[in-house]
Amino acid sequence: MKRLTTILLALIMMLVLSTPMAANAAEHDDRQPDYTKTGSIAVDITTAKGEAVNGGSLTAYLVADAVNKDGDNVFVLMEDFKDSGLDLSAVETEENGSPKLAATAAAYAAKEGIKGKTVTVDEKGHAVFPDLTLGLYVVVQAEPAQGYEPIRPFAVTVPFWDGSKLVYDVTANPKPESAVALAKYDPPMEKLVVEKNGKAPKDSKFVFRMEPKEPWYPMPDPGEATYDPSTGSLTITVQGAGSYEFGWMYYGKNDIGNTYQYDVYEVKGDAANYEYDTQIYTMTIEVTYDETAGEIKLDVKYTDKNGNEVDTIKFTNIYDEPSVTPPPTPPTPPTPIPDTGQLWWPVPLLAAAGLALVAFGLIRNRREKKA
Repeated sequence: MKRLTTILLALIMMLVLSTPMAANAAEHDDRQPDYTKTGSIAVDITTAKGEAVNGGSLTAYLVADAVNKDGDNVFVLMEDFKDSGLDLSAVETEENGSPKLAATAAAYAAKEGIKGKTVTVDEKGHAVFPDLTLGLYVVVQAEPAQGYEPIRPFAVTVPFWDGSKLVYDVTANPKPESAVALAKYDPPMEKLVVEKNGKAPKDSKFVFRMEPKEPWYPMPDPGEATYDPSTGSLTITVQGAGSYEFGWMYYGKNDIGNTYQYDVYEVKGDAANYEYDTQIYTMTIEVTYDETAGEIKLDVKYTDKNGNEVDTIKFTNIYDEPSVTPPPTPPTPPTPIPDTGQLWWPVPLLAAAGLALVAFGLIRNRREKKA
């Protein structure tokens, strides 16, 4: 009886000890992939608020092959990435898509010109990479949606262990790296022409310049403006009065926490009779991030050359045409005697005849008195 009890206790102990080993073996078998299968990666790109962001494209790079080594699933770097220096242990130890590994792999792929699989993002912000061999992939947003910052690269394995089973069709929604809309700003400028004296020509042209304090500051797309790479300045030429814009300026995640300053001023021209504005405005743009809204914010201020804060950028040109003294009025000429056609030559003869008759009468009168 004692011998039977000892045997039973031994059997119970063996059963207790073997149960965890069996569970571990079963779990190991569950995590060992079927290398004959293929998988897929589906990506949903959303904002922090869960709104779909459509447009752009994604590229997936197969960084490491999944292989069976002595009954264990391991990752082996692909030939294109053998010299990348990637530490694949991060796949097991890091969360959120192994951001450091992903960033390193993405930078290496771009530098070496490695080809990946590229798919477009549909109108629902959805993209799928089908028929993928098993392995470790890094997904990069090759082309962001218009007006959005690209999501950061992330790593994902095919298949993926979800805690209870292997998933061959993986859905990735990189919420920690949600798409963030670029903050944009179009600096307005108002141009006035004041006519102090005379009428200003309608075709007069004026030149204005936006000059960053540092050449590498974000600037608008040059468009029809002139861009100077040495200073980073942008010069536009406008005609007459009105409201003008330099163009949209975009700020992304890399700009968060930075403050940028730009000088805006008029370039003195040589148009006749104009007095040019000598004001210099400083535009200050502070870039912040609203965690609650998941949005990049811009705080914009203007100051004049005296340091006074103003509401807008406004330039005034005064047109002052010199007054011209009119020439003196010439004197009025005398009115000429009208030509009636009358002959004037008999007048002197008649006058002489009259005098002769008067003299004759006087002489005769004296003689009669003597007689």
